[in-house]
Amino acid sequence: MCGILSIVGLHNKAVGSDLIKAAHIIRHRGPDDEGYLTWSPSEEPSVWAGDDTAPSTRAHLKYSDLSPSQPFRVGMGHRRLSILDLSPAGHQPMLHRPGGLALSFNGEIYNYLEIKAQLEGLGHTFRSTSDTEVILHAWQEWGPKCINEFNGMFAFVLLDYRRNELYAVRDRFGVKPLFYYKGANALYLASEIKQIRTSPDHSFSLNEGLVRQFLATGAAEHTTATMHNGIMHLPGGHYLRMDLNASGNAFEIVRWYTLQPKKWQGSYDDAAEHLKALLTDAVRLRLRSDVKVGSALSGGLDSSSIVCIMAQLLEAGGDHSGQETVTACFENARFDEWKFAQEVIKQTNARPHRVFPSFADLQRDMDRFLWHQDEPVGSTSIYSQWSVFRTSHEAGLKVMIDGQGADEQLAGYGGNDIALYTGLLRKLRLLALMDEARAYKKEKGAWPVGFLMGAARLVMGRSVAMPTVNWLNGSEPASIHAQPAHSLQDNLLRQVYGEPLPALLRYEDRNSMAWSVESRTPFMDYRLLEFTLGLPEEYVYRQGERKTILRRAMRGILPQAIEQRKDKMGFVTPEEIWLKEEGKEWFRNGIHATLDLFPALFDRQKTLQLFDDVLTGRRPFDFTIWRILVLGRWYDNVVNRNYHP
Repeated sequence: MCGILSIVGLHNKAVGSDLIKAAHIIRHRGPDDEGYLTWSPSEEPSVWAGDDTAPSTRAHLKYSDLSPSQPFRVGMGHRRLSILDLSPAGHQPMLHRPGGLALSFNGEIYNYLEIKAQLEGLGHTFRSTSDTEVILHAWQEWGPKCINEFNGMFAFVLLDYRRNELYAVRDRFGVKPLFYYKGANALYLASEIKQIRTSPDHSFSLNEGLVRQFLATGAAEHTTATMHNGIMHLPGGHYLRMDLNASGNAFEIVRWYTLQPKKWQGSYDDAAEHLKALLTDAVRLRLRSDVKVGSALSGGLDSSSIVCIMAQLLEAGGDHSGQETVTACFENARFDEWKFAQEVIKQTNARPHRVFPSFADLQRDMDRFLWHQDEPVGSTSIYSQWSVFRTSHEAGLKVMIDGQGADEQLAGYGGNDIALYTGLLRKLRLLALMDEARAYKKEKGAWPVGFLMGAARLVMGRSVAMPTVNWLNGSEPASIHAQPAHSLQDNLLRQVYGEPLPALLRYEDRNSMAWSVESRTPFMDYRLLEFTLGLPEEYVYRQGERKTILRRAMRGILPQAIEQRKDKMGFVTPEEIWLKEEGKEWFRNGIHATLDLFPALFDRQKTLQLFDDVLTGRRPFDFTIWRILVLGRWYDNVVNRNYHP
């Protein structure tokens, strides 16, 4: 796990100082080592050291320091967080002269040992035990098609300097970040937006359309654009290819992976067994590490499943010491899941760490937190996750495994109800529809009239009314939910590719890397997603029970209290209490600051009325107030004042 960048200059206008600035600003992503590579046509690549190059690496490889004035056509920079092969042999950028290839890689190829064995059978020899070198040999053997063999989370830039080609590749679902920006003098590829902002080629302008959507709906990462005009995400499952012989730094973006759910034809019980086998193997692969591995444990179904499977695998491998877990806790029982986490800890003999995120901590960390995120975040719950990774770092846990990605593929969110009802009504499965409605009434005490009416409107081709946002000036912001899902599976695919999973993956990457921690997510194993999204809907959500197939798969593995748990929390904070009690004036001042910064964007009177209505309970609490506050705080301190921790 690392931080990467590449700069492709026009007319040799890019120089070493551009690489150095963009690498130094993400030292948090890789504090263990630093390296650079420069190349110009008709030359062999040169590999350079940096100020933070590990002494052992510098001595072993005899690198010279990169000069700030060194010109290049293609430059690479790398910050290394050493996880696999901690020796100098794992140093990056990595050069593979037999293949004419150079690589800067962020992430993990979890099945690298299997691919390596296959390549050795084809005559390849290796000098390291890293997965980085496996990518280079695989590319030499199979070309770009090799990425289809990779099971992992990855973003990398690869230079084929004999063919004058450059590739930037992102994993299937965009677990690891990769941004690109085409300036007047260069193309920039980077792990974080802040790297691109160091460039003399970049000047900030706000993507107001995206900001309006964020304010109105909380949507983030649902498009390839960012809030910085001109800086784009390379979509998950795509690669960028550039012909370095062409003029003007022209490039193409190619889709290399499309999710194809595998329709399940077997029984429910067989599906549960297959899910257990897939998840167990996903966890097994993600335990591969040359450093200590811990787990983030909330006490919910997903993270508890991961911890329990880890415990079985570690025991089977002869590790009886018990894994280390980290849990976010709160004094207020309404937001605390410790009693559930304790059940898992007792069963697995885990060694727990607890952290208590507070409003005072949030106030103290706010600017640093937002600087690492690069863009505003949707709620204070993301700060709770930040606190978990900070505690992981303090506990010496360099790799963490957690349950991110399960909710989106297994209908973990309450918002799936109307999509389920719509699909049943469209297929005229009226008995199944009534069974679901009865189950809802049994649990909630009332019939789901709103869901049923909404489903009926959608089946008749009518739209479902969206709430107005009269506190924003100008036209009504387009909603990302304007095209409703017509079945549960449609909605799950939307959650995986559109909203909220891409945003949650971004939050997790920035929060973990802020503390130099690698976060691994077994539920994002592509084999698992292809399986779960091909299941019959009733295997996933039935009789009002979400994630029913996971509960069945984990029976006898999870504590019973977790298996039967129905409430959904995730990473939470007492944000409503902070707003209405502890931080009333802090929130109020933040709202005023945002209104002062963006007078044309907001209707000031209506926005202040919105705040008062939430404060007094005339309007139900949601995260709108936070989104308004955080926009101003991010823009003023991170963008305008160029804050740096």
